[in-house]
Amino acid sequence: MENSIKRLEKILSQAAPKQQRLFLRKLPGLLKISWSDSTLLKSSQKSFGFWDNKEDAIYDKL
Repeated sequence: MENSIKRLEKILSQAAPKQQRLFLRKLPGLLKISWSDSTLLKSSQKSFGFWDNKEDAIYDKL
């Protein structure tokens, strides 16, 4: 599975932005995330805006 993930990362990093966005739109379905869960995740993103700051930037790449 680790090799599959690495291959996927490589393919996505080389894909055109339009293809990346298309994949991102399809990802919840591929991961079997329900529409309602996906909607809740999207709406909750605003709640975590306070972490988007210079002091916490070190954790962005974990």
